[in-house]
Amino acid sequence: MVVLEIDEITEEGLHLTWDEELPSIMAYLASLSRIDFGFEKPLHTEAKVRKVGPSFFLEGNVQTSLHLTCVRCLKDFFFPISSSFDLTLSPLKKAPTGEEAELKEEDMESNFFEGGEIHLSEIACEQVFLEIPYKPLCREDCRGLCPVCGKDLNLSACHCVPVGSEFAFSALKNLKLS
Repeated sequence: MVVLEIDEITEEGLHLTWDEELPSIMAYLASLSRIDFGFEKPLHTEAKVRKVGPSFFLEGNVQTSLHLTCVRCLKDFFFPISSSFDLTLSPLKKAPTGEEAELKEEDMESNFFEGGEIHLSEIACEQVFLEIPYKPLCREDCRGLCPVCGKDLNLSACHCVPVGSEFAFSALKNLKLS
């Protein structure tokens, strides 16, 4: 994992390029909660870091390809990611301290660092997490699996009669309003 000592950042800033190898990424992911994806290739990151008062401005790009599972047909597929980001890193002591703090638009592009180092690999992984679709699809028109026989409807149609096609509110069709 790439960690940048803030003392290394010159007045002109730094331009960094690195590849986070799969074993390192997987070790980091293992420390998080349940992860249902994998990296197909190393995480390539380019970033420019410059000092702005007590804070730092990080501008960069991440590129990789993820191994995801389609939520409709359950087939594995590769999902390429190429994403740019801009992030302001402020010292942790400047973080809002109230129990509830309303987020402003600029807060969505902010993060905090503690001590004298910035964990660049974690920031790069966070950018990848933001690009993962909530419901990954192998393709936009994926037809999924038959709920009766389990056949992949993308390959061919099945002739199953839907079982339990009653909807939760189908009893209301007999309701008579006077």
